[in-house]
Amino acid sequence: MGITMSPHEYATAFRLLAATARHPENIGQFVEARLLPRLPAHPSLLDVGAGSGRVAERLAKHFGSLTLLEPNPEQIAGLALEKAKVLLQPLERYDSPDRYELVVCSHVLYHVPFSDWGGFIDRLLSLVRPGGSCLIAMAAARGPTYELCRDFVENLLFSEQVVATIQQKGLPHEVIPTMSGFHAKTFEEMYTLCRFFVLEGCFTAAQLAALTEAEARELDARIRVHAERCRGADGEYHLEQDEDLILLPLRSEPLRSIA
Repeated sequence: MGITMSPHEYATAFRLLAATARHPENIGQFVEARLLPRLPAHPSLLDVGAGSGRVAERLAKHFGSLTLLEPNPEQIAGLALEKAKVLLQPLERYDSPDRYELVVCSHVLYHVPFSDWGGFIDRLLSLVRPGGSCLIAMAAARGPTYELCRDFVENLLFSEQVVATIQQKGLPHEVIPTMSGFHAKTFEEMYTLCRFFVLEGCFTAAQLAALTEAEARELDARIRVHAERCRGADGEYHLEQDEDLILLPLRSEPLRSIA
């Protein structure tokens, strides 16, 4: 039997993620308050795994040049940012002598094998100019979205594992807790989004394919319960997501590490 998502369901989930996630604003506010005052005029930005480009759009007015890496052309197709250079490739295929005042990597490491995280972070830092920074955004192991996923599987990777990897490498860093989240007008939209998080984040394709018809129905019923809990007083649906911004400065006077 198995269980899958249709192309329409994927499109709905990606639309909600791109349109309603609050992390671009969180990143923008942090960069404006903490990083811009010490950057040179017209700094350069590299956005690794840019997705729909909303983070780059939020930061564009502050940067003289922007380079976006996004291997999925459908994700980045709607971006209209004149001064952005968009490259349809992942970080591991990006070969450039350029270095940047800020390298942003937002919600990408879920798609990188855990065993490769150390090398991936090293590669990010290799693209930062001295005096610049790398900023990684990841969902945290706390809050409603975490509880949704934890109801289906326990061994998930969140920001805490990123911080542990960075600590093992002895890198100076700072962790900034933030609150993001997603919004849907209808139950079916929120159900589709919750289904996306569970099927994509909690199970392998082989595990989903092995489900019996009864197991698939029971799984979907549990997801529906979570989606129903997201209904707000306004009659619409809200799923909050705790996130961490992890700042790695490349400078001589390292920031105090905050675990």
